[in-house]
Amino acid sequence: MRAVLLFCLFMITLPAVAEPVEITHRFGTTRIDAPPQRIVSVGYHEQDFLYALGLAPVGVHEWFGARPFATWVWADAARKAVGAEPQVQRGFEIDLEWVWKLQPDLIVASFAPMDAATYAQLSRIAPVVGPPEGFPDWGAPWQEELRLIARATGRDDRAETVIADVATVLADTRAQYPAFDGASVAVAHVAGTKLVGYGPADGANRFVADLGFEIPAEFETLASAAGNFSVSLERIDLFERDLALWLGDTAGRELIEALPAYQASALAQSGRSVWADEDETGAMSFQTPLSIPWAAQRLAPKFQRALQGEKAD
Repeated sequence: MRAVLLFCLFMITLPAVAEPVEITHRFGTTRIDAPPQRIVSVGYHEQDFLYALGLAPVGVHEWFGARPFATWVWADAARKAVGAEPQVQRGFEIDLEWVWKLQPDLIVASFAPMDAATYAQLSRIAPVVGPPEGFPDWGAPWQEELRLIARATGRDDRAETVIADVATVLADTRAQYPAFDGASVAVAHVAGTKLVGYGPADGANRFVADLGFEIPAEFETLASAAGNFSVSLERIDLFERDLALWLGDTAGRELIEALPAYQASALAQSGRSVWADEDETGAMSFQTPLSIPWAAQRLAPKFQRALQGEKAD
């Protein structure tokens, strides 16, 4: 009898064995047999999602910015909270040898430069989380991306909490600035001597829409399958709305502000332009559960001043 009791107590104290998990994504179905211990992120912004879920990747892929550990200001506290100091892969394409050397047991590639062939190669190294299915390239809502990564790592509840927290920040910001509701906005990137605009599925446009702004209807028609469109500087009229958010560097701003067409526009005359700084431009590009609340708090006051006609410094 004593032996039976001891055996029962022993069984109670054993940790529960996690059931295998299967996730479905654009490239098929991935089975994860055990909670991952060595996660490598090969996409451009997935490190933020992992930190938001309380996970510490051993390797991440830098997109741009040359930040330590490929982590920007809005995510650094979350990175430190999980003690992550990941190895960083530079360059835009996925370095398969670099991934293999890190010996991952899960590869996160939900926002990655990955085709079916690359997915197959990565899958020979470890289970892979691909992009959410049913969305165009680079066009999945960040919430669906977070849920997919959470499902693969056993953090479903944490994901829903994060999603609710971000929604609260956006709703509170929108309530604080009622002038945003119904105002038209154009998000533009200055790329050399071209102006790049974005369709409604783009993360930056989803962000401003969540704050109450309206995206120009013609941007959906103009956008290519990649979700954006490029026009010459002469078509600056496309971006003349109640508000324009310019993403770029100092040289890009100087180029735009020197254009006679810009100088004659209501954007210049009425001070309706917001010029994002380097970190704000990065946050609008990343569009993650960590960058979005940070961007809302940084940019909303600037949007308000521009709608009131206060020219930017």
